[in-house]
Amino acid sequence: MAADIYALGTSNTNCKMGNGAYTRKLNELLGSNNRVINGGENADRPVWMVRRIKTAVENNPNIKVVILEPGPNERNKKYNLEPTVEIIEFLKEKGIKVIYVSHGAVQSVEEAEEFAEQQKVYYYGNWSKGVPVDRDHRAYDYPPGTAGHMTAQGCELWAEQMATTVSKVIKENNI
Repeated sequence: MAADIYALGTSNTNCKMGNGAYTRKLNELLGSNNRVINGGENADRPVWMVRRIKTAVENNPNIKVVILEPGPNERNKKYNLEPTVEIIEFLKEKGIKVIYVSHGAVQSVEEAEEFAEQQKVYYYGNWSKGVPVDRDHRAYDYPPGTAGHMTAQGCELWAEQMATTVSKVIKENNI
C-alpha cells in the first residue's frame, strides 16, 4: 500500500543547511511505494503550521502519516504546545498517524515523552538525537560558534533514524 508522509516543521525539517537532505533521504529509504513531502519552513512556528497542515491535508488525501516537528522558534511552551495540540487533534480526526519530534529548547525528553503519551501519538525523540555535535553533522550557525542546524550529512543521519520509526508506524497501522 502506498502512502504520503508529510514532514511538517521548521528549518530543521527543511534541512536549511543541507538543501532539503532530510526529506530527500527519507524518500530514498522508504521506497517507491511511499512519498515524503517536505512541509518544513525556515523560521516557522506552530501557530502558522496549523493552517498549513489543514491546507496540505485538504489538497492531498493520501497523507497517512505526519512527522510533526514544531521546533524551537516559539520557545514559550504555551504558544508552542497549544497549536501543536490543535494540529494533533486535527490529524487524529482525519485518521492520520502522528510522529512527534521534540526540541530541547521547549521540552525535556521526559516532558516530550509524557506529552506524546497524553496526545496518544508516536514519539520519535529530540530532533537531534543520535546526531553527533561535530562540524560534519552540524553547522555552527546559531548563535555564531554554537552547533545549530544540521548539515546535509546530519540531516541524512536523522532521516536514517526516522525511517525506522516511520516504517514501524506504517507496519503497525497497515498503511
